[in-house]
Amino acid sequence: MVSSRQLEYFQAVARELHFTRAAQALHIAQPALSQQIRKLERQLGVDLFERNNHRVQLTPAGSALLAHTERILSDLAAVDEELTSWAQGVRGTVRLGTARALAAPLARMLSAFCESYPDVDIVLREESTEAMAADLHTGRLDVATLAAEPADDRLTAHSLGPQPLVLIAGASTPLGKRRRVSITALDGVDLVLYSPGSAVRDVIVSALAAAGAQPRFRFETREYNTARALASNGLAAAILPRCVADEPGWPVTVVRLRPEPTWTPALTWSAVRRPTPALAAFLDFARAQLRL
Repeated sequence: MVSSRQLEYFQAVARELHFTRAAQALHIAQPALSQQIRKLERQLGVDLFERNNHRVQLTPAGSALLAHTERILSDLAAVDEELTSWAQGVRGTVRLGTARALAAPLARMLSAFCESYPDVDIVLREESTEAMAADLHTGRLDVATLAAEPADDRLTAHSLGPQPLVLIAGASTPLGKRRRVSITALDGVDLVLYSPGSAVRDVIVSALAAAGAQPRFRFETREYNTARALASNGLAAAILPRCVADEPGWPVTVVRLRPEPTWTPALTWSAVRRPTPALAAFLDFARAQLRL
């Protein structure tokens, strides 16, 4: 039978793809770690790693085991945390992922949550919608504010409601002198586009295609602040969530679009894992308090 300790050793090597670094992270000797991995491979009857010229790579069997290992170790940690929480009150850690557009309203909600639950630690990561959905499946995240409701029955989603996307432009530019513009008028316009994996990017591209507009994407960025800086300086216009456009920053003119594209962010968590008391408290609080 494979033990949780063996899975921890395997996970460390799989993440580092280097036996010495994995041994250092585990605080054990490298020969002992290598011996444990060989023992695990003999037990399972498969090679988990390819080793040659000091290079370590996962085999297909190793990749399959890693997916199970991430879930198993996450579930074991959750059991320990849940039982401790029941014994000591609501305490523990919530690993939270957030879409960049929701950073400001989420920060305001987190301030109130941390005041109400001082024994719950929040670990926050900003990632793309695609990356966060994957991390929810593996248990590396407990909850995330995705920029789109997932079509996945392994995840539970609480919609935060449809939110408009708007155009921003420098005040002295032709678009910056308008208050409303048709999406078709963006044909040939210099525009900022967001990196692949962004749900907001997908909404923008779909809206432009539906209107038959073909702007010139001069810049690509992951950050709304970068898009705003480019727009403010007249280098390109940008489309972004209204809640981001309303935040303080580089001066821009906010222009409404016809038809108005919308994005639908959602608070999302695993449907196959029972929430710990800390996560359950966070979900209840966020569903009641998070407003855009």
